[in-house]
Amino acid sequence: MAKFLVAVAATAASMVSASLGDPWMYTLTGACDAQNDVNGMTFVKQGNTLSGAPYYKALSAWRFLYYDPDCQSSQDGTPRWILDDQRPDVNKTRDLDGDGSCDYIGQLNSEDTSHPPATGEWTMLCDGVYTTRYLILLEGTSTTTTTMAKASTSTTTSRKAGEGDATEEFGDVYGTKTTTTTKNTKTSLMLGGACPYKAALNGLTFDVVGTAADGSPIYKARGIDEYIYHDADCDGAGNVTAARWVFDNSKPSSTATKDLDGDGNCTYHASLDSAPGGTSRPPASAEWSMYCGEASGWMSVGLTLQEVPAGDAKATHDLVINSARRNGIVATVAAVSLVTAQVLFA
Repeated sequence: MAKFLVAVAATAASMVSASLGDPWMYTLTGACDAQNDVNGMTFVKQGNTLSGAPYYKALSAWRFLYYDPDCQSSQDGTPRWILDDQRPDVNKTRDLDGDGSCDYIGQLNSEDTSHPPATGEWTMLCDGVYTTRYLILLEGTSTTTTTMAKASTSTTTSRKAGEGDATEEFGDVYGTKTTTTTKNTKTSLMLGGACPYKAALNGLTFDVVGTAADGSPIYKARGIDEYIYHDADCDGAGNVTAARWVFDNSKPSSTATKDLDGDGNCTYHASLDSAPGGTSRPPASAEWSMYCGEASGWMSVGLTLQEVPAGDAKATHDLVINSARRNGIVATVAAVSLVTAQVLFA
């Protein structure tokens, strides 16, 4: 039964992606305690509004994620992504929930209508006051269709550059393809201990994806652009007295010897001073300096990086649904089944 559900999920995911376009599903984390009900909610694409932007509905509740060029219909409003308990009117150009005001659960100013940002500082209504929260929208995607056939006629093996993961593709008697991937032998790290403002980062698993110029490993979070890496001089100006491990949402260079994210500043989630020249990995437990929002500023936070089995470059059967890490396969199967029904019977 489990294999059958996975097959159904993969097939439905492919149909949804082809019909609606990617990304088609997000799982939200990082909301404040007052809005804790939206943490872990899976938002599934419903279609597009008049501006061309996609909009999403929560799978388990009357919650919506959409883009509004002007939430007050004032002709000079700020465009933004909105998390709301009102369904947007897809035929309106502004004030999509029709309330004449900018009242919502959360919002993030943005000029990008193509999709909501994977990470960002949202303004969120928390206990009657709008506060800033760092939210993560973990994207769900799909690739090739899974087959349930067991007979195979050919085998090819390839190696992905820089990852050390062998990928095997098996052609079966029905002419479809199944992809499996062996695990990377390098140890992955699971993060914990972030301050409440950055709580969405807790539970992310980081895999080794490359090596920096100083020989230290570069880690990337599964399914999202969050990185841990070593930087000898984070602003590149020679003013930094200590090399440090950096936790950042910008991709680091594997060839630069300093300022690996190229921003000319020491701007990141958190940092930890370390010995120059890098180390084999960041410590399992240490006091990092972490930015915890405007109210708290930079704080000393005890972060943990627990070793876990190394991740797959691809999920078994090529079914890549990142939000399943938080919600489980049942939520994923339900999501793709619901969207498939919407596609077939719309």
